[in-house]
Amino acid sequence: MITPSQCRAARALLDWPRERLASESRIGLRSIVDFERSARAPRYVTLDALRRALEKAGVEFITENGGGPGVRIRKSAKSAEEISRQIDALEDKISSMPAPTKPSPESGMNIMRKAVAKNDLAKLKNRRKRIRSDRSK
Repeated sequence: MITPSQCRAARALLDWPRERLASESRIGLRSIVDFERSARAPRYVTLDALRRALEKAGVEFITENGGGPGVRIRKSAKSAEEISRQIDALEDKISSMPAPTKPSPESGMNIMRKAVAKNDLAKLKNRRKRIRSDRSK
């Protein structure tokens, strides 16, 4: 769950006023003010909506781990467009790799390089798919 201090800290990291959080989470401004001041405990659905809005904006919530709960900004992930450029470059590289002719140490290494490149390509395509599906939610 999210604490009042985590909510305030997350807004500060994002440089969001309460009004922006209210808009992004679709929670009333008064509910956010009361929650952050610990004046009133909100319902679970309210806390969940606040948390989802902040996480969507890039905040990561840190659970109690001896030092107390906290927040941080998630490391910036590559965009789907950037990953698409990497995919195109990798596909070009794979298509330009020579086909094995006769068995030799060099042809064996080429087969291995191509397999590694295809594996990397599959990982990138899966990552791009996850990013696109996260955006559509």
